[in-house]
Amino acid sequence: MKMRPISIRFRPRTPARVIHSVKRQFSDYIIDASDEYEDWFETDLHREIASGMKPGDYLRNYREAHRLTQHDLAEKIGVRVNYLSDMETGQRAISRMNAKNLAGIFNVNPGVFI
Repeated sequence: MKMRPISIRFRPRTPARVIHSVKRQFSDYIIDASDEYEDWFETDLHREIASGMKPGDYLRNYREAHRLTQHDLAEKIGVRVNYLSDMETGQRAISRMNAKNLAGIFNVNPGVFI
């Protein structure tokens, strides 16, 4: 009988002894992720997509990934909604101060937004 692969994730604070125990008990069934997958950031597809992205694209993607509305994010960084919208569409550059504020909110390097 062929088994379907499943994904198992451990919570961040799972004790190491539990993880080692599971790996030891089920070693015949575990696929080493490093053998199966490659680092997304090292792929040609990522490089191609990233080369076409502008700071406003990153801003919109991070905002949506964090489930923030333009209104919510504009309030957090202290700008008007239409100003934020202009930054997302590339009609207005993202200032260094706004890039630092956004980087703090999204926990990324400010250079992403400049």
